Amino acid sequence: MTAPEPVEAPRHPDGVVVDPGTELPEAVNAAEPAAQLVALQPPLPEKAAHATIAAYFRAIVAEDLEALGDLVTPDAGATSKSRGSSPGIVDLWRARMRHFRYRTLANEVLYQDADLQIYRYDDLDAVATGRPLRPVDMARSDWLVKVPMLVVRTGSDRAFGEDVTFLLRREKGRFRIRQVFEDFQIP
Repeated sequence: MTAPEPVEAPRHPDGVVVDPGTELPEAVNAAEPAAQLVALQPPLPEKAAHATIAAYFRAIVAEDLEALGDLVTPDAGATSKSRGSSPGIVDLWRARMRHFRYRTLANEVLYQDADLQIYRYDDLDAVATGRPLRPVDMARSDWLVKVPMLVVRTGSDRAFGEDVTFLLRREKGRFRIRQVFEDFQIP
């Protein structure tokens, strides 16, 4: 017995997947618990927060308001414990620089990088002595950085509060300053 002759028909490729590939959503900093499919951005390293704080103080002692403006979010504000108001950070520094020459501090060590205290959202769930309270505007992906200042006064002039606390928000692969908390009042 011989095999029947094959029928001449157009060939088709072997089986292929016909389901479309899964398209990932845009990467985000944090996800809601109810989300089914999420693409997360990798976290920024702590050195990114340190770099933002260092750039902030470099801009202050250089009295460079343009550089300062590049470090803050468009809606950034500064909250003073004594006044409770929230002026724009650049406007606040413009006024401060009229009363004190921060360039005189260019050769001073204003703070120690190792003393920075970094808090993430969940770190501030419980109230603890010495730990700042979570700001109302803090998002889950924000960081709160407390900087104990080494230089508070120069002579009889007050230059900074005892500590300066920054609310950092991730924007385009770096941290930008969303809010600054400092116990300082312009004379």
